[in-house]
Amino acid sequence: MKMKTILMATLCSSMMLTNAQAADIEYFIGAGTGYQTDTIKGDVNKDTDGLPIQVRAGVLINEHHRVTGTFSYMDDKFSIGDQDYKHEQYSWLVSYDYMIPVANNTQLFMGVTAGGNDNKVAGKASADFTWGGQAGVTYQWNEHFSSDLGYRYLEQDYDKNGVSIDNSQQVYLTLDYTF
Repeated sequence: MKMKTILMATLCSSMMLTNAQAADIEYFIGAGTGYQTDTIKGDVNKDTDGLPIQVRAGVLINEHHRVTGTFSYMDDKFSIGDQDYKHEQYSWLVSYDYMIPVANNTQLFMGVTAGGNDNKVAGKASADFTWGGQAGVTYQWNEHFSSDLGYRYLEQDYDKNGVSIDNSQQVYLTLDYTF
């Protein structure tokens, strides 16, 4: 009985290892920028905008599934009347995209994102949960380099001292290096 259990455990382990080894996994790192607007309501009622800077790393699994971790920073300085304000946003996001090949070097993607945003508006800071989705197109320049042109929509939970941020919207362009 003991030998049968060991044999079955070994057989199951080897089958799982074979499936894991059969997955085609590619790692990538990259950077990007674009245009971002945030809807701010309350005591400060203004849509802020800026050029976010992004760094990202991730994994592409079997050419159709992509998981990406992204850090980005954006700030905007503005005035309402004679009062000067600054909005800063740090984002830590994890995204999943489903990749759809449409041509030899081109794929469409769409997916979901969740993470945290650390917003500071008018001197009031808060780190809050954010979630949303993205869609776009990926172009493979050569064996190692690719770019994403995408749109991302993120809902936010920021609500501090009479100021709330409802959402962020981004149009972005990245350059990634695949190992």
